[in-house]
Amino acid sequence: MIQDPSESRHDSPSETTAQTWSALLCRSIPLIYGIYVRRGIHPALAEELTQKTVFDAVRGRTAYDPLRGTLEQWVIGIAHKNLAMEMRQRAGRARAAESLCACLGSLERDLLPDELLERKETGQLVRQAMAAMPEKERLALELKYLLDLTAREIAGKMEITEKAVHSLLYRARIQLRDHLNTMEPLFKEEPKS
Repeated sequence: MIQDPSESRHDSPSETTAQTWSALLCRSIPLIYGIYVRRGIHPALAEELTQKTVFDAVRGRTAYDPLRGTLEQWVIGIAHKNLAMEMRQRAGRARAAESLCACLGSLERDLLPDELLERKETGQLVRQAMAAMPEKERLALELKYLLDLTAREIAGKMEITEKAVHSLLYRARIQLRDHLNTMEPLFKEEPKS
């Protein structure tokens, strides 16, 4: 007669027979699977975790202590430990995914190191070219492109007409382009083909 594992409180691990283990596991598998599915684990993963739990129980059967509970309670404890481990791994994967998304997002909006260097070098060249320009043209460019003022606002600050501002900005852009072309050949326009 097969001994009920729940009645085997006083059996030592060596006294627990293969038949007892087999009967226990056959009864426990649906219960273990249900534990995983009820916690929101996908059925395919629940099958894998159930299998892992059974293997863990068989491999660690010598660690079973009948004084601490029944065999079934011990196996269910293993299932709960595996569930907790899966939940921790999910949380870790979620944090890793968030971190990856943040990293990819920053790559999309932030400049790469070589782009930053290129932009810095370009900024230095533009500042040098603007420093070489007459005061009035330089001021008009700074108000327009650095402070983002309208032609009307620039006219008010410089005490000239809006038409004069447009003319001044036109001349200033040409002067800036010419200064940049003499300073750095890369700024020269490509010949149109």
